Amino acid sequence: MLNLRQLEILRAVVQFRTTVGAAEHLGMSQPSISNTIRHIETVLGFPLFERVSNRLQPTEEAMILLQESEPLFMLRDAVNQRAADLRMGRIGRVRVAATAEVSEGVLPRVIADYATEHPRIRISLETHLLSPVLQMVENGVADVAFVLSPLDRQALQYEHIDELRAVVLCDAGDPLARLDTVTPRDLADRPLVGPQVANRIGLLFADSFRASGLEYQPVIETRFMNAAARIARDGWGVALVDELSAFSAMRPGMVVRPYDARFSFELAAATPRAKTTSRQTRRFIEAFRQRSALRLAEVRAATLRTGRDQDQPGD
Repeated sequence: MLNLRQLEILRAVVQFRTTVGAAEHLGMSQPSISNTIRHIETVLGFPLFERVSNRLQPTEEAMILLQESEPLFMLRDAVNQRAADLRMGRIGRVRVAATAEVSEGVLPRVIADYATEHPRIRISLETHLLSPVLQMVENGVADVAFVLSPLDRQALQYEHIDELRAVVLCDAGDPLARLDTVTPRDLADRPLVGPQVANRIGLLFADSFRASGLEYQPVIETRFMNAAARIARDGWGVALVDELSAFSAMRPGMVVRPYDARFSFELAAATPRAKTTSRQTRRFIEAFRQRSALRLAEVRAATLRTGRDQDQPGD
């Protein structure tokens, strides 16, 4: 019978007790306010106001109507606030998928910072192998995936973030720590832990060994490079991994040396090709880009620093 606009006009007249005050508040003309009130009274069949000393006194019926309609105004205000929050990017969700190396090396800091800056954003993180991670984005289970050396997928588009170098993580007392660059030949017959040949990154390492006439045969094979780095950190062998994984596993007494490889690992963000990336997801990708740049700057500074330390006399 009554729409929300008519109730809003009734509410304003009750608040200001004059049609002039209500008109100014709502940005309407005074005749429009008066005509609306008369129309409402005609539809309802009873008066809503009594004129007392040039002011409009609401009847008991008018106050009952306003009391019953107040939840509608609260709901409207909530919807408007939600719309404003969405417009400003203050609410929403970001569903993230990533391989283990990225989940450990960069994403924890990105998520912590993002959640602090946008406390009303819901963030979820799934960590899997490369293929399932990409499949999650293809199936709409994740909004974005952060991966190393991604596979070509027709349904996905990749956004380049950075290039990660291959490195060797070893004890500071290891002879490898004194080398400017570690080659496959330097790793021959060493207790090596690295990615298994069955995965794509392991094949890259295997190819680099094969180019030197050697076989890539890590004593301990891992599915994820961050696991390989942690095994070396905990005291067994030397790890052949990406620089993020090496830095995440660093402890006092360990160094990171560059690996002589003609390849690098592309760090990329994968999103659906057929779907427009949401503003919230886009904002998260940019936060990831900035944090990964800072993280890699720390990694490379640490690599240079530990290299210089090994060149000091008396070691």
